[in-house]
Amino acid sequence: MSAPDQVLAALPGGPALGARLASWVRAAVDVLPIRIFSLQARMVGAFAMVIFLTLLLTGGAVVWLIQDYRIRIAVDHLSDLAVISTFISRQMEDQALLPDEIASFVSGQVQGEAQSVLVLDEAGKVVAQRGRDDDDQGPDLLGRKLTIPTEAAAASSRGGIFGARARLGAVGPPVKVWEEPSGSSGPGHLVMLVTADLKSLRNDPAGSMRRAMPGSRPASRPGAGTDRPLPGGDRQMPGSGRGAPGPELSRTSTDMARMLASPSKYQIVLATPSSDVRSAWHELAPRLSIAAVIAFLISVAVASALASTISRPIARITEAARRVADGDLSQRVPGDGRDEIAQLANTFNHMATQIAQSQQSLRDFVADASHELRTPLTSIQGFAGALLDGALTGEEGQTQAALIITEESRRMSNLVEDLLYLSRVEALRPNARQEKVSASTIVNEIVRRLTHLAEVRNLSVNVVGSSGPMITGDPGQLDHLVGNLIQNAIKYTPDGGTITITTGHESPASRASAGARGFIRVHNTGTVIPEADLPHIFDRFYRVDKSRARVAEGSGLGLAIAKEIARRHGGDIQVTSTPATGTTFTVFVPCPEEPPRTNVRKPYAKTGSQSPISSSA
Repeated sequence: MSAPDQVLAALPGGPALGARLASWVRAAVDVLPIRIFSLQARMVGAFAMVIFLTLLLTGGAVVWLIQDYRIRIAVDHLSDLAVISTFISRQMEDQALLPDEIASFVSGQVQGEAQSVLVLDEAGKVVAQRGRDDDDQGPDLLGRKLTIPTEAAAASSRGGIFGARARLGAVGPPVKVWEEPSGSSGPGHLVMLVTADLKSLRNDPAGSMRRAMPGSRPASRPGAGTDRPLPGGDRQMPGSGRGAPGPELSRTSTDMARMLASPSKYQIVLATPSSDVRSAWHELAPRLSIAAVIAFLISVAVASALASTISRPIARITEAARRVADGDLSQRVPGDGRDEIAQLANTFNHMATQIAQSQQSLRDFVADASHELRTPLTSIQGFAGALLDGALTGEEGQTQAALIITEESRRMSNLVEDLLYLSRVEALRPNARQEKVSASTIVNEIVRRLTHLAEVRNLSVNVVGSSGPMITGDPGQLDHLVGNLIQNAIKYTPDGGTITITTGHESPASRASAGARGFIRVHNTGTVIPEADLPHIFDRFYRVDKSRARVAEGSGLGLAIAKEIARRHGGDIQVTSTPATGTTFTVFVPCPEEPPRTNVRKPYAKTGSQSPISSSA
């Protein structure tokens, strides 16, 4: 039993429950507006991935920037309090208060802004510590000796989160910020310590006090506290943020300068867990997450709508293609616009039209071929049956029947051969075989083979252009093409008429230029093709003289074969016919730059054989 089967068997409902779950999943998938493995689903998934990564990177950048800003605010805030607390401590020290009293009073003044207020003696030992309240004393640093960093060491340690003080520059009060292990929560927990730089305070007590006041800070440095009374009087503690110091503050600064000039036994240090400073982004994460989820859902909905504008036309084209495959060739899809979808729709419509035309041509071809084969086959069956039944007893009648059977068999053979040849020509790739041959050589060779047919009917055959152009193509197929046209001219020219065959370039200016075309023109006098028949003259089994359709030689495929050969060679064939000038067929074939005369290739010289000329025209 497989693992999934074992899990299903262990469920209370067993395999039956698994079957119900599977049916529910299938039903849910069926009603989804987007199929899971559809093009629209994949596009929406790709959009969603890009949107998710964009939101993730943007959110991370926002959190990092806000985190850095919050750290600067926290450090700046504690720095202001550290300077003010130092002035308070010196005044209380002059009043001979004990370290515990100093720590307790300063802790009440900062009102929980720092987790702990430490009082250090001259050796750097913590002699007093007060927390926010009795239940939150902070890390136990009492009795520990703290090493306050020198100015150089403090500057070098500001590359982390405490680099905020370095970035503040001269606008902030002079302080030192460093970290110490807390000792109460494990080796990985640190406490951030902030104390005033006594040397800077002694050098410029008034300036230091002024920089610590919120009213003198730039907008990026918010206020540090509220109005608090100084011990020993009703003067206001500088920290209200209500403007520059007045006369009372000036007298206080003078007093502080006098007090700082004398040695101090104690130093105030504000302590707060580093994790509290670093985790300021926790407050922003829930709100940012909610905003990101809302933005993601809206973006996915918009992406789904955009994807549907692509998938819906493709779905229509797919459905139309399925119906065409089922035999409905009338299917078309709208193809408005210039984008790739519109081009695909127009290409599909063109393909469907071509398929419909090909199917119709195939049906017509089968019907015509069946009709053409039925006539000689009926004659053969009739006369063969008469011979078998003994209806033809005389020698003359039997001989006549045998001649008719032979003639009809020859007609059927020619028809089948032409059908096979036409199918082979259509199956070949365009320009499948490329050789340079002389148009004049091809014409002269065909005229030599058919001269006896023209002499029997006293026809005059003239060839114009003994140095005809070099044309590119398959020599055998080109011979077949020109042979059909010349044989047609011999067949339909009245006795004593004239046939003129001309070879040359399409225009003298393009004789040796790229893309030039050579031509072979076959003109005969007498016979005229009615104007109504000219558009159909190259159709399969089409005959101009319907009354002679059953007795005329040929299969009715000669001109269709000639047209297909010309098209396969990248050329064309045209026909004009008027009572005054007669009928002219002109074949145009690509003509490359003419090589030296010594390179002219005689066709069929390689095999020594001649291409047979079909009488199928």
